[in-house]
Amino acid sequence: MKKQPFRFWMTGCAAVLLASMGAQARDGRADERSAALRHSRYGLKETVLRLEASAQRHGLQVLAHVAAPQRLGDAGESLLIVFASAEGGTPVVMDRPGSAPQAPLALVVSARRPAGEADVSVPWADWAGLPEGVVRELTALPRLVDEALG
Repeated sequence: MKKQPFRFWMTGCAAVLLASMGAQARDGRADERSAALRHSRYGLKETVLRLEASAQRHGLQVLAHVAAPQRLGDAGESLLIVFASAEGGTPVVMDRPGSAPQAPLALVVSARRPAGEADVSVPWADWAGLPEGVVRELTALPRLVDEALG
């Protein structure tokens, strides 16, 4: 699906990133329209370490970790990992006027209780109108996750 953002910017601004991360952590975990869920046989902390190592092998640096707020009915904790683009900063997009900003170069990792494993929400879309390097990084995100969890 082609996804032309309403607004797009690259930022390292903490306030903008926190706003986008908060919205993503609350809303982005298992939205089948914008994310695919990958199961990890590893616990939350091990999954995060593996994702970070895989990201670094792909040229991405970790920009921030944010504890995702608990949602009603959630059994375990969640963590949002935001990556910095090699283009400088991290992409932030808004889908439509008034929508919450989202950081698409991010993963939500959720602990599964009582199994002791984790799930990773991987954003997907065919981003039109973004810089080529950012599109390449977004397209590589599912492969990066598969490599980390394999």
